[in-house]
Amino acid sequence: MVTARARPAAAPKKRLGQHFLTASHYARRIAEEVPALPDEPVVEIGPGTGALTEHLVARFPRLHCVEKDGDVLGRLRERLGPGQYTVHHADALEFDYSLVGFPLHAVGNLPYGVAAMILRRVLLLGSRVRSCTFMLQREVAERIVAGPHSKRHGFLTVFCGFFGKARALLRVPRGAFFPQPNVDSTVVQILVDPTVEQRLPPDRWEDFFAFVDQGSRMRRKKVVNVLRNACPVIDFGAAFARLGLDPMSRAEDLGVGEWLSLYRDVYPC
Repeated sequence: MVTARARPAAAPKKRLGQHFLTASHYARRIAEEVPALPDEPVVEIGPGTGALTEHLVARFPRLHCVEKDGDVLGRLRERLGPGQYTVHHADALEFDYSLVGFPLHAVGNLPYGVAAMILRRVLLLGSRVRSCTFMLQREVAERIVAGPHSKRHGFLTVFCGFFGKARALLRVPRGAFFPQPNVDSTVVQILVDPTVEQRLPPDRWEDFFAFVDQGSRMRRKKVVNVLRNACPVIDFGAAFARLGLDPMSRAEDLGVGEWLSLYRDVYPC
């Protein structure tokens, strides 16, 4: 059910992929799901005109907001009124998150076109992030929370799963936004493992994710063959045997732990 809808005063910009949340019921639900204490650092990415922000500020008075569109800042501040919150006019992909304080909790209704890039930018902060609570396009959310052997299980599943446990919290219908998008949305939460740096040193993360990406590109083929074609000098068949992995596995069959074991085996420290 979509309730308490109101068209925002600011005009959404198509080039920024803006779809403003206008249903207060969902905004309140999302704010309630952020697993932070009132005094912990919380940052909202893309507050827009503040439908979600006003509920977040009620819980986290020192909230930080990162908004790229300067045209909505006046409306946002007017809606929130005076307070201890901080509004940063900045691009979330370039923002210095140390200004918020670590470890932080991130939340937001992410523009569909750059959602995956923002998620990547935030998660690569590692244990300096405690949680991410993001509203995403439903299909993207399903890829993040997909289990092994699912057709939606792939690189994004492994990438997010490397950092922590992901779960879908609630689905938000397209009618809860203005303008109305062509798809529904889902709120996903990732609780970051505080020991994630112990799984693999951060200076090897990019190399590991490139390895997973390479092995996931041809989903209908066996991973061992995909990797063998990409790097013929490594005996991936022997690696699969050493690790007890099924040589018939496709990318959707391997979880985070299996990808990590395979990577460590063929590229030891």
